[in-house]
Amino acid sequence: MRRNRPGRPRGRRRLLIATAVLGMWLPIYFGPLSEWMEERPPPFIAWMEQRTTLAVLLLMAATALVVLGSMAGQPNGPRPVAELAETLATAVAEQWRREETALQLQAPWPLPLRWENTARPVMDHWEAINGAPDRGEPVDLSGRLHGDGRTDDDGIAAVFHRVASQRLVILGAPGAGKTVLALNLVLHLLDHRQEGDRVPVLLSLGSWHPARETLYSWMARRLAEDDPALRTRSGSGATLGRELIASGRVLPVLDGLDEMPPQVRLEALAALGRQLGRGEPLVLTCRADEYQRTVEGAVLKAAAVVELCPLDPAELRAYLRVSTIPARTAGWDPLFAEMESAPGGPVAQALSTPLMAWLARTAYADTAADPAELLAEQGGVRRFADRTAVEEHLLRRLVPAVYSRDLPEDPRRWSGEEAHRWLSFLARHLDELRTQDLAWWQLGTTMSLASRMVLVGTATALVYGLLSCLVNGVGGYGLLAILVSGLVNGAVTGLPLGLAHGAATRFTGGIFQPSRVRLSLRGRRTGRVRPRALPRFMAGFGAGMTAPATSHLFSGAVDAVARQEPFWILERVLNAGFWGLVVGIAAALVLGSTAWFEEPIDTEEATSPTGLLRTNRATVLRQALVLGAVFGLLILLGSWIMAGLLPQYLWGSPMVWTPALGLRNGALAGFGGALGAALALTAWGRWVILARGWLPLTGRLPWAVSAFLKDARQRGVLRRNGAFYQFRHARLQHHLARVPLPPPSPASRAVAAGRNHPGEGGAAHGR
Repeated sequence: MRRNRPGRPRGRRRLLIATAVLGMWLPIYFGPLSEWMEERPPPFIAWMEQRTTLAVLLLMAATALVVLGSMAGQPNGPRPVAELAETLATAVAEQWRREETALQLQAPWPLPLRWENTARPVMDHWEAINGAPDRGEPVDLSGRLHGDGRTDDDGIAAVFHRVASQRLVILGAPGAGKTVLALNLVLHLLDHRQEGDRVPVLLSLGSWHPARETLYSWMARRLAEDDPALRTRSGSGATLGRELIASGRVLPVLDGLDEMPPQVRLEALAALGRQLGRGEPLVLTCRADEYQRTVEGAVLKAAAVVELCPLDPAELRAYLRVSTIPARTAGWDPLFAEMESAPGGPVAQALSTPLMAWLARTAYADTAADPAELLAEQGGVRRFADRTAVEEHLLRRLVPAVYSRDLPEDPRRWSGEEAHRWLSFLARHLDELRTQDLAWWQLGTTMSLASRMVLVGTATALVYGLLSCLVNGVGGYGLLAILVSGLVNGAVTGLPLGLAHGAATRFTGGIFQPSRVRLSLRGRRTGRVRPRALPRFMAGFGAGMTAPATSHLFSGAVDAVARQEPFWILERVLNAGFWGLVVGIAAALVLGSTAWFEEPIDTEEATSPTGLLRTNRATVLRQALVLGAVFGLLILLGSWIMAGLLPQYLWGSPMVWTPALGLRNGALAGFGGALGAALALTAWGRWVILARGWLPLTGRLPWAVSAFLKDARQRGVLRRNGAFYQFRHARLQHHLARVPLPPPSPASRAVAAGRNHPGEGGAAHGR
């Protein structure tokens, strides 16, 4: 078994760096050095004390330069629809060609798929399909997929072009190859696409709720999730994605009608009939039985229907034999003999679909397992007596098989037991959300809202409390005062941020979408400004005023009890009002003004899950840095103005303000508040707290979540659809969701982050 190369893991290096940085601050907190700093402040603090006005102006100028430099850059202006269509075609082709390679759909060769006109009563009249009352003759739509399937006269693209209405429904049994056929159609149309032709876009229907949004609104939203530039507003006020669809530049290839609940399926089919105009093309895939039950009342208008056939036994035998090394091909002989003697038996029935054929290949072709175990008996009775039992056994064999091999691209290793537990958690997560789309920003959302609020509040309290200790350490306070202020500031900041997380979750319907905008000097192209500016202004003022006011009042109560002097309460009340007003106004100005300076991110990296995560992390941290600097400067400036306007004594209590005090409070509230908001109120922050913290800590996910998901895709367990991962097949997702989750052992939890993982996985051939 291969082990790590010498050297510390990345996580350990990060821990050492963080420890070293924190260690640099520790001398400030102790004895002589702390007293020396209080008596002899650093030169820049002394200089600020003497030249307050000049210092504030210089800080304002420096901050302005930083902000303007960050917001400057090439503007992402609206592009012509024709240009967007060409860009979309290129992106879709690259995405699905990479996916075809990752899924190994051509290895050792594509399983031959055959289809024919369906015999089920689920199709509209041929006159409606052919577009004329005197053209009622049926069209032969039978064909087969062999070779690459994109150069054949009887391939799926040729069949699609035979349909005059350009509306085609692909039916089949579970795992029959509907998604593979739809993918092949998309790639063929893109290979032969001329400028101005529609761009075929493969979309999973599971995320569409027809009662909440129209087909075109949903399509525009899904396109914008993969390409943030499509969120840009044109002169008409519509997004570029919506204009792209409305101008007839997109051919929707909708996959998985059967993955919707039955009632939603009916609503979706009715919505397709109402919202598709005459002559608008469509490709739809669905399981045959589910589609027949759905269209009992009304069929999809002008849509031809084909149905996939079972695999040819001779082609199946050739596929399995060639997939196995010559020395082990004889292991298939008992299985082949059983299939030939009992063509209606459980093994022959189970292996009649591409999905199960691939599962059998993955489980037995490159492992020491014997395929004859599918014929095993126990007490004179077959262990796998029917088709379902054989299929469930093949599904159980998948994860141990693909995690028993090494992947040269990544030196880490996860065991099959660990991978099975984590994949089962992900499958349960998706089943609870009733979707096939695995989004990194939704991990942990199946926890109760109260639990998430506690975790977010605790995490932000720790971060803000630590920052408070660092900032106050520069001021030369004693260790006890520093620790108390860190504890108090962290607690009074974490509580409102935890509550804000809960309120924002309710407001957004439970989902924080990744930030797909950046701050730019030429913003204001992502929608109307006023509806977004006013709520931000009010939220900033409320949160900004509450946090410091609460902190000072709580600190005053603690000081009054500890020192037995009521004077401290009066002082803290004055500080609460002073800093609450200053911070509230500053937060309102910062948050409200962002509505004027937002524009969509235009980056190719944002079209993949890991790319979107990297882009979102960089965007959130950059915005936190910029807004924190502006916020801190406004606090410094506002407190300076307020101190000049107020009398020197108020109610007998002296009003003391110094540039050092203003700078320290500005830095703490500015950067601490921005970082706390980034953790509590963004998709990336929730990912850090839940998916990178709590879920690995409790053993439900590995510490390297992104690497694990990428690895699972390389092994053929997951596939990628734009910015989402999906299980290779819905059947696999539902199977893993039913598997009980064994508790992780302490040893496996301790080494999960540092293990190296194996294996080249094969590829599924069917949805």
